[in-house]
Amino acid sequence: MSDEVIIRELVGPDQTMTIFPLYSQVSRLSEAVVYQRLSAMFAQSNYRCIAAYIDERMVGASGFWTGTQLWCGKYVEATSW
Repeated sequence: MSDEVIIRELVGPDQTMTIFPLYSQVSRLSEAVVYQRLSAMFAQSNYRCIAAYIDERMVGASGFWTGTQLWCGKYVEATSW
């Protein structure tokens, strides 16, 4: 057993749905609703998701949006569970 944390990007709503078992520990949204919302978020083209793994077991995930605002230029807004 390793204690090395590996970070991987999850691409698109299908791959990102692998977060559902972890996400369902902190949310009561159904799997269908999560998929629908992830699809809408990815359709905006500025959403990305990463997950942390130890020995192929997902131990954390974070989603983030990138954009540009007049007052600050480029920005990142992150969420995690």
